[in-house]
Amino acid sequence: MKKRTFREKIQYHFDNIMSKGTIALIGLLFGITMIVVGLAGIAAVVFGADGSLGSQIWSSAMHVLDAGTLTADTLDSIPYVIIMSVVTLCGLFVTSILIGIITTGFESRLKELRKGKSIVLEERHTVIIGFNDNIYTLLNELIEANSNHKNQCIVVVGTQEKEEMEEAIASRISDFKTSRVICRSGSLSEAHILERCAVERSRSVIINVYEDAEVIKIILSVSAYLKDKELLVKDLFMTAAIENEQNVEAARIAGEGRAEIIHANDAISRIIAHTCRQPGLSNVLVELFDYDGDELYFEEIPKLYGKTLHETLNLFPKAVVFGIRKDDGPHLNPPMDTVLEKGDLIILLEDDDGSFELDLNEMPIQEELINNSGAKKTANRESLLILGCNSMIERILREYDCYVEPGSEVTIVYPNELELDKAAYKNIVIEQVMGSGTDRRLLEVLLSSDVDDILVLSDDGLDAEASDSQTLLQLIFLRDISGKTGKKFTITSEMRKSNNQRLATQARVEDFVIGSNIINLLMTQIAENRELTALFEDILDEEGSEIYMKPASEYVKTGVPVDFYTVTESAARKGHIAIGYKKIRDGATEIVTNPLKSEQTVYEKEDYMIVIAED
Repeated sequence: MKKRTFREKIQYHFDNIMSKGTIALIGLLFGITMIVVGLAGIAAVVFGADGSLGSQIWSSAMHVLDAGTLTADTLDSIPYVIIMSVVTLCGLFVTSILIGIITTGFESRLKELRKGKSIVLEERHTVIIGFNDNIYTLLNELIEANSNHKNQCIVVVGTQEKEEMEEAIASRISDFKTSRVICRSGSLSEAHILERCAVERSRSVIINVYEDAEVIKIILSVSAYLKDKELLVKDLFMTAAIENEQNVEAARIAGEGRAEIIHANDAISRIIAHTCRQPGLSNVLVELFDYDGDELYFEEIPKLYGKTLHETLNLFPKAVVFGIRKDDGPHLNPPMDTVLEKGDLIILLEDDDGSFELDLNEMPIQEELINNSGAKKTANRESLLILGCNSMIERILREYDCYVEPGSEVTIVYPNELELDKAAYKNIVIEQVMGSGTDRRLLEVLLSSDVDDILVLSDDGLDAEASDSQTLLQLIFLRDISGKTGKKFTITSEMRKSNNQRLATQARVEDFVIGSNIINLLMTQIAENRELTALFEDILDEEGSEIYMKPASEYVKTGVPVDFYTVTESAARKGHIAIGYKKIRDGATEIVTNPLKSEQTVYEKEDYMIVIAED
């Protein structure tokens, strides 16, 4: 074996030092400089320079630091001049290298900072893991939620470059209000990235990725990371959306009690099924789920202890009582004689947290305007036309089947044969028509018979833009057919991208559901208040009470001014909670939730009350 030379060994050690970075290089230069200064001082004394060894070392150091010192040297001692000249040249060499090292190190550090590789030193912040099109909705909602709190921080971590993410956010969001958005770049599931975002110091984590497998992987990673860290926020939890039902339980197990999991397809299916029967309902749900306007809060009000739910309904001039949260969880529209006990929280729909007004004075009710007759029970068979099909079709049909009368008809237009267990549905009769919803002639034939409602589903076999374009084409055909034939039917469409909402409005669609947008709203709400998970599940569940739109005439007399105190009382006598109204004027629809109770409003026969009821 060839023996290593001294030169090779020196080169090897030098390379190792060089590879250790800026600090090591500065240390090496400092060491070399000290050796040169020391040797020069000794040499000066040896060659007879005046002064002590210390003074000569000091003089050498000055020559290293300042080349101009050489001009003060006299030629009385040629060896001294030569020594100091060499020292000065070494100083220039070292200084040049030092400047280069510092500049390179500084640029390298700036590059790292630009790439989002620095540690976040925040506490009680919100972490969003994943950067995609959903990020803008999530950020807008969190910014709005934080608007009443100073110096709030949102940390976004994505695989993209930090600058790319910041530029994208700045191009879509102009007003951050009281929030600061910090971006960090790196792998979404690695421990050092989680540490960089100070996940253990945050108050909640929102997992914003599309694939179920990746969602579960990130949940596992966060759970493992939190186990290894001393948590400064004991109530820290994660919020995530899962599409496939089979993966929901796996995600919950991975979260080890720290994850609130939303079954996205189930939630969207329920909303679509409800909305196609009650046009405008999605607007009500969006109002409940977002932070623009009214939100749901849990309030502890000791003054209400001992009162029944019925007695509390009209005690809030600017808020709506939704229900009561007891030890076993929230109760949406419980029996009116339910008594509030110590420790119970009242669930309010209010403009902002802590903004509610409590008025214990008994408000006068316009008794003469209350319709005391029972709610009108309609047993009409319904007819639904579904254009298109996607992975949620069975869930939508199952949910729709729970609310319609036996014998109701569902016609599905789709070019490929569907494998549906038609016998599994007790109330609906399903028929498939082979064809495309973009075939105008086919639509004209189908609409020649009576159709109550039309549902246009997105095609998940296409990308979002192509699917929405196809949906818009169908909506234009439907609008034109309605205008030319005089046929009246409600249209509900599923959109994939929120920026196409305006175009759907132009097609005079009664309602539209943007699934991803609704899920994002749910995740931000839950990220701010974990208790809302159970409440939202209750709202969307067919068991118990749900949100309905019922004719205003079932509650109060129409054509005369009536305040919402009276509406609330009338609804309460029927076991319902009134939360708003829907007015239709000249083809335009106005939906109002949590109206000012003292405000006088004239309702007509075509108007509806928005109520929480068990039906």
